[in-house]
Amino acid sequence: MPSKLVFPGGVVQDADHSGDWNAVFEKVLGYPLSDMNHRLPSVAGSHALLSHWTLPPAVAYRICAIRETFEESGLLLATNRDLLSDSVEPCVVSCSASELTKVADQRQKVEEKPEYFLQMCNELDVVPNIWALRDWRNWLTPVFRQVSEPPAKPKRFNTMFYVCCVDCDSIPHVSMDESETMQAEVSL
Repeated sequence: MPSKLVFPGGVVQDADHSGDWNAVFEKVLGYPLSDMNHRLPSVAGSHALLSHWTLPPAVAYRICAIRETFEESGLLLATNRDLLSDSVEPCVVSCSASELTKVADQRQKVEEKPEYFLQMCNELDVVPNIWALRDWRNWLTPVFRQVSEPPAKPKRFNTMFYVCCVDCDSIPHVSMDESETMQAEVSL
């Protein structure tokens, strides 16, 4: 559609809510993710269908958003112990063109197999910068038609939108994936 903007997004993968993230956060930051959860707002709404998740929805949704942003734009919103502190705003790992090139092969692996994102973060000694994302909106598509035969239900999408302000020396470099993202636009 002309004159429309679409932002990176996708489906939550099993690895986005895996308990294996706890070990990565503890290794990289020096303390468990559960100690940091209080800094995240809880996600409003009912999440009875998420009872099998190990991570809280507020964490899993942010990991998903960061993974999808990386897959579609090459921008890796991540941090480590040196970057994340109370006195410093959360930073981004891949702000420059050279940093973007360093993670390009990793990006291809994540695109092919989303669960590789967890392994990549572990190997790079970074964690998704879940604290850099601010809740913007939660949209739930309406029911347009009733389904006549149970147990079928109308297809609905529950979508979280986040805002992230990036603190780099210059405008972050991005690289479109040419399948889902065709053009990047900078907003200052």
